[in-house]
Amino acid sequence: MDLRQLQTLLVVAQVGSLKKAAVRLRIVETALSRQIRLLEAELRTPLFQRHGRGLTPTDAGRHLVDRAQPILAALEQLKAEMLSLRNAVSGKVAIGIPWLLLDTLSARLATGFIPRHPAVNIRFVGGVSDHLRQMLSAGDLDVALLFDPKPTRELALTPLFSERLLLVGDRACGYRLDRPLPFSHLAGVPLALADPGDPFRQHLEGVARGHGLTLNVRFEVAALQALKALAAKGLAQVFASLHAVRADLETGMLTAAPVDDPAITRTLVLALPEERAHSPALQHLAAAVRDEVAMLVADGSFLTCEA
Repeated sequence: MDLRQLQTLLVVAQVGSLKKAAVRLRIVETALSRQIRLLEAELRTPLFQRHGRGLTPTDAGRHLVDRAQPILAALEQLKAEMLSLRNAVSGKVAIGIPWLLLDTLSARLATGFIPRHPAVNIRFVGGVSDHLRQMLSAGDLDVALLFDPKPTRELALTPLFSERLLLVGDRACGYRLDRPLPFSHLAGVPLALADPGDPFRQHLEGVARGHGLTLNVRFEVAALQALKALAAKGLAQVFASLHAVRADLETGMLTAAPVDDPAITRTLVLALPEERAHSPALQHLAAAVRDEVAMLVADGSFLTCEA
């Protein structure tokens, strides 16, 4: 018994005629008849009852048809799956993600992208934007999300959104998202910022100098949880994304407000190396990252500059 004989059996049982089955299968009627006879001889039982109107399956024939149908359907499905694998997206992709977004994006990509492209292996790398940019340039990453990277010929930069950073303090500060603070307010509060080499701190201090102000940096720390702890205890005020402190604002542990004149903003961009080939896996992942970030923005996870 082989697949061709089973396929022949199903067609003959369906149309009830050797002549019609031969036309559908595009083989001569005598060859078709021979296949049926050989199958009956092998199984040692008649599979069809011959009569003037054609052929009707016997009880044994109907049993074989019922058992063969799901087997042949499964084989067709397997064939389709194997053929689709030729065009399946596969490979390894290393993506750099700022600490702020690492947990959220890695989980969303794991549950959204991977089921659609199970042959793609993703390596998630967290870090600050400067370090991720260096890794991307060195070839240690294939793609990265970066905040405010300097334009360079070696990277293709696609802006995803711009957000307003918030000044965050404890409950006693009484800050509100709908009540922006003037930039001059920063001169009178203790701040916790990253070390002097951090691009954001350099930018903030440069703006302050331009306004004739000196910032009171009481603590130098880069870790988000440490910054939030200092703010919650009233020891310092910090700058953070709405995405980082939303839960703390809802519980009342922290309060926050945007800053005006000028606004303190930053832009998240998707960075890809210009001179390296972009595999299909990389292209699909980059598109998925853009979609996931767009959904986060639409959900109100960030106080965007357009808000």
